[in-house]
Amino acid sequence: MTIYDIALFKAPPDDSNENDKYATFLRDKGHNVKLIPVIQFTFINQQDLHSGLSKVDEYDGIVFTSVRSVQAVHGIQNNQQYLAKKRIYVVGETTEAAVRNKLNLESEGSHCGSAESLA
Repeated sequence: MTIYDIALFKAPPDDSNENDKYATFLRDKGHNVKLIPVIQFTFINQQDLHSGLSKVDEYDGIVFTSVRSVQAVHGIQNNQQYLAKKRIYVVGETTEAAVRNKLNLESEGSHCGSAESLA
């Protein structure tokens, strides 16, 4: 088998402790892989998010549609107190894992796979 040196241009994994699945796959096949990050993500509207979380009693539930949305909420101090009594819905298994690991909350809907299915 030919072994290749591969440059993988993509965003790094959402969790810095997580290995990139594409890089892992290629390395498992014996290739040399260098992951080159091509984007950097910055959260905006943190004050609006904090304000929304502080009014969580006005909502019946919270829907997380992505890991990034979970990361944004995780970045707000004391967010668990706002969310602990709410029904939490997620779109997809990766988002479910992020809610569990980052926010220490249980959620529903991971099997739906898309916002359309969740609705």
